Amino acid sequence: MQITAESIIKSSEALCNDVVNDVALKAKLARLTGIVLAGGAIYGFSMGLRHSLLQAAVSALKVPALFFITLLICLSTLHFLGLLFGSRLSLSQTLTVLLTGVAVNSVLLGSFAPISLFFLMSGSSYEFLMLMHVTIFIICGVAGLAYIHKNFHFIRRLSGDTASNAGFLLPIWMVLYMFVGSQMAYILAPFVGRESTFMLFRVPQDNFYTYLWEIILQLMR
Repeated sequence: MQITAESIIKSSEALCNDVVNDVALKAKLARLTGIVLAGGAIYGFSMGLRHSLLQAAVSALKVPALFFITLLICLSTLHFLGLLFGSRLSLSQTLTVLLTGVAVNSVLLGSFAPISLFFLMSGSSYEFLMLMHVTIFIICGVAGLAYIHKNFHFIRRLSGDTASNAGFLLPIWMVLYMFVGSQMAYILAPFVGRESTFMLFRVPQDNFYTYLWEIILQLMR
């Protein structure tokens, strides 16, 4: 199967067949990495334009970095706990399925970039833009995780792995992935840029959820 931004969404069953049969997984991982870089960079650039071209360029790097670092942190947990409970997938197979979901997430984010630019050019406030970006990330992230969930269950059927006890781990891992990803986004911030001067990173205070609540309160005021 040829990996493109459209084919990973339209032909997920063909991709799952290739994963089960170990068909050119290294080439697929390279193509998926490129898709994640492109989609994340497009949306990250649209986020940072509110501040400056420099912030836009840095945010274009930070969004793909967010995806890769979060996946790196969470990959071993799912794979080795899965092996403990009877999964038959190799590490490269697990990584391919997960990275495909991240690629779907990135493709969807890239497709939201025109909406991000529209509200930016319409003069929306920082608080509104931040909540909009968080909402878009949630929508795309949930879609990517749903894609991963569907593909893992299809692969388990294809590989005759339905008798193992590993299936219950995936929903738990997905919740863990969302928590790690949201906190990693907070650590890598700013993406939009609030201060007048450029900041590569700001000093984190508390966590993502307390920061989001403060943004909501400021917008309500």
